Amino acid sequence: MSVLRRSFVAALLLALVVPFVGAQSRRPITFEEFAAAKIVSDPQLSPDGQWLLYAVRSTDLTANRRTTRTWLAPVGGGAARQFPNEQTMASEARWSPDGTSVVYGSGGQLWIAPVSGGAPKQLTNLTGGASGPVWSPTGTHIAFVSAVYPDCRDDACNAAREKAKEASKVKARIADDLMFRHWNAYDEGTRSHLFVVKPDGSDLRDLVPGATYDVPPGPFGGSEGYAFMPDGQRMLFTAKDQGSADAWTTDINVYGVAVSGGSARVLTADNKGADQNPVVLPHGRMLLYASQRRAGFEADKWRLMGAELAGMGGRELLPTWDRNADGYVAAPDGKTLLVLAGDIGRDKYFRVTLDAAGKASAPQPVITEHNNTQLSIAKNGTVAWIRESASAPGEVWIGTLDASGVSGQRQFTHENDAHLAQFTLPPLEDYWFTGANGVKIHGWVMKPPQFEAGKKFPVLLLIHGGPQGAWLDAWSTRWNYQMFATGGYGLVVLNPTGSTGYGQKLTDGVSKDWGGKVYVDIMNGLNAALKANPWMDSTRMAAAGGSYGGYMVNWIAGHTNRFKALVSHAGPFNLEHMYSATEELWFPEWEYGGPFWNPAAMATQYRKFSPHLYAKNFKTPTLVIHGELDYRVPYTEGLSMFTSLRRQGVDARLVVYPDEGHWILKPQNSQLWYREFHGWLGKYLTKGPVP
Repeated sequence: MSVLRRSFVAALLLALVVPFVGAQSRRPITFEEFAAAKIVSDPQLSPDGQWLLYAVRSTDLTANRRTTRTWLAPVGGGAARQFPNEQTMASEARWSPDGTSVVYGSGGQLWIAPVSGGAPKQLTNLTGGASGPVWSPTGTHIAFVSAVYPDCRDDACNAAREKAKEASKVKARIADDLMFRHWNAYDEGTRSHLFVVKPDGSDLRDLVPGATYDVPPGPFGGSEGYAFMPDGQRMLFTAKDQGSADAWTTDINVYGVAVSGGSARVLTADNKGADQNPVVLPHGRMLLYASQRRAGFEADKWRLMGAELAGMGGRELLPTWDRNADGYVAAPDGKTLLVLAGDIGRDKYFRVTLDAAGKASAPQPVITEHNNTQLSIAKNGTVAWIRESASAPGEVWIGTLDASGVSGQRQFTHENDAHLAQFTLPPLEDYWFTGANGVKIHGWVMKPPQFEAGKKFPVLLLIHGGPQGAWLDAWSTRWNYQMFATGGYGLVVLNPTGSTGYGQKLTDGVSKDWGGKVYVDIMNGLNAALKANPWMDSTRMAAAGGSYGGYMVNWIAGHTNRFKALVSHAGPFNLEHMYSATEELWFPEWEYGGPFWNPAAMATQYRKFSPHLYAKNFKTPTLVIHGELDYRVPYTEGLSMFTSLRRQGVDARLVVYPDEGHWILKPQNSQLWYREFHGWLGKYLTKGPVP
């Protein structure tokens, strides 16, 4: 069947199915149906704004895997087709500057294909793979990253090293310094290096040969960490080259290097906080980057910086704006920026204009409904981005950047409309309350999908991680509001002290006070929700959290018995042990005021706010979940929590994943996670069966 024919049939079925389903009783969503939702991401507009590439990820629960495919659609309307063909699973698709070809990743390597059709050509065949393609503005080179052994001078050496490692019967790991493991992986000796290659596959070059650092810093940095200069002759990149101090410093820098080769030069050495994610304006005179002023603090405000490339003296462009510059995209004219920032529980885009002297205007909110990320902009002013909410996964939205902001905002893709039409997916309902020290705190409630006026429902309090983070009006594939509410629970979702998107003062307030103001905020917020929502049953309540949220659940276990059940995922339990077993030491040293052998830190933090000190008070049944590959919060923290509960006769259940890290990501593991979660809450809140 042709693409056009399939598109017509799909549209007809959607027109028939959606009204029919809407006329029936919608129902709560199950895990299998939740997993069947598609995840749309990475919209990329062609330079002329006439075409759009976007990625769609699907989950095969039976096969226990997820796959991503790329689609190409005309912006003006018409059928989408899989790119480059129906047989290829492509991702990270990026347009050439002239719009005639696309580079993409498939099978761990880079390929290139003409947009008009024709056979794709493989560009790389590297032992360490290739990802994160970025075109030079001149179209002469494509940058990407690949894992290499720093002392290898060619890929044959990398291949030989990998072969020898696989063949060896000895799997011991030996370390001489810290950061020997990070998040969920041990340091196996390779580093991510920045490469360039020409579109015909020639002139493959490592731009940082011998570098013992990663470009960009791991484990989450992507192609936002490097950029070409407008002439295509030089590149800027983000790296952390602090040697033995890597484990306890946040001093990341922006570097410059010639595409033709040569030594890299650090450009932001004066600032001892983090500097990252360079963007050069199209006219080539100004560099934008994000910077944190305070050394050692990973949640300091991300300031939007501007530097004249001729002199390279960075200055803050928005010094009075109390929000993070989480991302920024320059319009083709170089005079308009769209800046991404978390703001009151939602990611929004703000318009900033630059005058001839590079002075920035006050940010104007232009894309604000629900949660918005991943924006792309074309030369004609067309913008595309991902919008999601607590009630719907992300879809591509389209608009036009003009003098009024972003006009004509409309949903472009509809990958999940028919599927979601079957389910009751309640929205988040905002509310505010008074927290510690009289500070106004934001939160949400969500009704259960089974809600009926006049009936009482049990309550689930959700506590976010970080601790500097935030719950957002977004569709998560891990901690999903709908998947919690589907059990018949009303949700209380709070952004207490420490949360981002409400000003840096609130974010700062959790450091060196882990069990203080946050605990007060959470209890006050729960009380306010109960008072305003008489359908909530205060006699049947549970609390759950992961990472710092897991810490707070462990803290709650030692400080109140108001909950019938608790769920602690990857939560710190013994802060002294946590310090010596985690890997990013800058985090506990900032949060607790130093290592545990620092007398002041020991007296005011470790021996005050560690949940294990209050284990004698544990009485609430608790489900403890952890991944053995979690090196941020080592899984022994979960084991210790479980042991402390069971040794005292408190009902508890332990779920440990040997193949997961800080987050539970594999589809069937996630299925078990929710099954155990609802089994535990059902046992204590609704008297349901335990699986």
